[in-house]
Amino acid sequence: MRKFLKKTLKDKIAAIVKYLFLLIVAIVSLYPFIWVVTSSFKDNNEIYRNSFGLPKVVLWGNYVEAWKGAHVGTSFFNSLTVCLVTILVLVLVTAMGSYILTRVHKSAFLSTYLSLGIMIPIHALLIPSVILFKFLHLQDNLVSLVIVYVATNISFSMFIMKGFLEGIPKELDEAATIDGCNLAGIFFKIIFPIAKPGIATVATLAFLNCWNDLLLGLVLISDPAKKTLSMSISALKGSYVTQYGLLCAGFIISIIPVVIMYLLLQKQVVQGMTAGAVKG
Repeated sequence: MRKFLKKTLKDKIAAIVKYLFLLIVAIVSLYPFIWVVTSSFKDNNEIYRNSFGLPKVVLWGNYVEAWKGAHVGTSFFNSLTVCLVTILVLVLVTAMGSYILTRVHKSAFLSTYLSLGIMIPIHALLIPSVILFKFLHLQDNLVSLVIVYVATNISFSMFIMKGFLEGIPKELDEAATIDGCNLAGIFFKIIFPIAKPGIATVATLAFLNCWNDLLLGLVLISDPAKKTLSMSISALKGSYVTQYGLLCAGFIISIIPVVIMYLLLQKQVVQGMTAGAVKG
């Protein structure tokens, strides 16, 4: 506050305008989320009559019905299993690949080739994926989701991880080599622990993409017992009449794990994204 009072009138006006603009942006960004939260405690009649106000009667039953109707227990476990396995494979593969490309065998061709996957739209992979998994007898199998999630996220993850590893001094590798470490020892004992911000960034972004995916799940999974959380919540939408309060409650249930993960890894994600942006 003292710093603000010491500023000139021109600087004060500029600061006020800046913070007002940021406040407006924050309100516009957060309002849809706030609307979903408030609507999750209403029924259809109140949503239509009092769409933008607070609920007059809080309906906690929407969450109970959403949990039972969407079979959240089973679908939550399916989504969590698929996401965790995908993250484990993706982090290991991208970290090892980025280590080779940045410190062992630098190849502009391979780096460019692996980055081209960022430009491929996911819709272009639907038909080839169905044909491939049918040939491999992996239809209606959660393993197929893990494979396709790794494939769709690997290019951007390599881009982030490669940019972060390029910022680690190579003198660490040389010192470890003098001490008798081989490539595997250097990677797992030195580089991998240092690369925590990059790993957190890759894990968080991959988790978001896998957890929120609906399209690939609808194409590859049809067994109700193997549906992911996004698929189960989308089933809450009725063919003729939709209980929007129930649907909003399902959205909130699906959002909670993502928010918790981001809050836990927020610092590492910011560091990893910054390093990737500068070095990549």
